[in-house]
Amino acid sequence: MADLISMRADAMAARKRIDSILSIDGELSVEQERELEQADTQLRSLSEQIKKAEVRESASEALQLPTYEPRTRKAAVAPTLDSRMVLQNNLRNAIRRGGINEDRAYSAPLDSANEAASLMPVDLQDEMIRLLANVSAVRQAATIRSYPNDVEIPAVSARATITAYTGEGTAYDAIGPEFSKLRIRSFKSAAETQVTEEVLNDSRGGVVAEILAQHAEAHGYFWETQFLGTAAAQGASNVDGIFASDFSAVPGAPTDYDAGGSSTSGSTTFASVTYEDLVETAYGMPAAYWGTPKSWIVGPAMYRALLELTDNTTGRPLFLPQATGTIQAPGAIGNLLGYPVLVSDAMPSEAAGAFAAVLLSRESYVVADRVGINSQVDPFTYGGSGITAWRTFVRSDGRWLRPTSSSRLQLAAS
Repeated sequence: MADLISMRADAMAARKRIDSILSIDGELSVEQERELEQADTQLRSLSEQIKKAEVRESASEALQLPTYEPRTRKAAVAPTLDSRMVLQNNLRNAIRRGGINEDRAYSAPLDSANEAASLMPVDLQDEMIRLLANVSAVRQAATIRSYPNDVEIPAVSARATITAYTGEGTAYDAIGPEFSKLRIRSFKSAAETQVTEEVLNDSRGGVVAEILAQHAEAHGYFWETQFLGTAAAQGASNVDGIFASDFSAVPGAPTDYDAGGSSTSGSTTFASVTYEDLVETAYGMPAAYWGTPKSWIVGPAMYRALLELTDNTTGRPLFLPQATGTIQAPGAIGNLLGYPVLVSDAMPSEAAGAFAAVLLSRESYVVADRVGINSQVDPFTYGGSGITAWRTFVRSDGRWLRPTSSSRLQLAAS
């Protein structure tokens, strides 16, 4: 211990010596340079020795710790309501209190929101049939940000350009880049599950976790349908739809390519989309954006059509699932023209004029979240009926930032 204390004192003295030399104004003399070098070497050496000595001291103290300590009662900690673990902890505590008589009668649910009352089994197995994977293609393809409040982001609405040479002695061209502001708002999705006392007493922990997962998936799929909607950009009552037609409030717009061209014989089904259509979509945007990170988003039907694309000469498949090497997003199940392919159930259904695919640039669309999923456990509102309500809400927004770096493939109107 004495050695460690003395080394720390020596290190402090060396540090002070270095500080005093570095505080000198002007150029250092040869002696001062030599003294500074010696002090620096000494400080580095002492720091390394102190680190080793502290490790040895910590290890020695660890050997002195008892291998067994008597169990003590821990002080109760008030739960934080804004936590996804609150319901799980509360319900598990109720489960540990024991079950009730299985021979019981139960009337119909109080209302349509009380589907959780059906989870009153004689004995639940520790497994659950999943209905929907908790995956959002848009969240994997877009930029994700978190803001504590509504914000505005400045955007260049018109690029400043120079059109001609400037002669000798000639005045500079007057150019003025134009700016606008994009508003990031926070819309809310909310859900409530009512859980009966019987569920609290009878169900296993897996069901508790399942209720949590169902809320998370419900919010995730709802936002996915909104992001892949047609709401106008920069609307005050909705997120920006990736398939919006109104971009008047946003600088630029994504490049749209009609499958099969603009003639009346254009492609009106997913199966009739050609490889040429996909190439035109991938490279129909300005060349400056060809190298930005992007991801394809397609629906299940369009994905099956991609699998059937073949070379007209050799019959060789043009789309190879998992023949990747440039995947840029988790969850991608294939690669097309160098970009990962994501599949979403929220994509538009097949119809004339519907969008078949979008090549979304990660920098062109932002999903702006408030922090996490907020939850509230309420045992009081329906307490007279023996029901605990669990509510969750998510606040988020989706906005086009630079739509010109993305492109969309649309089926022909007729």
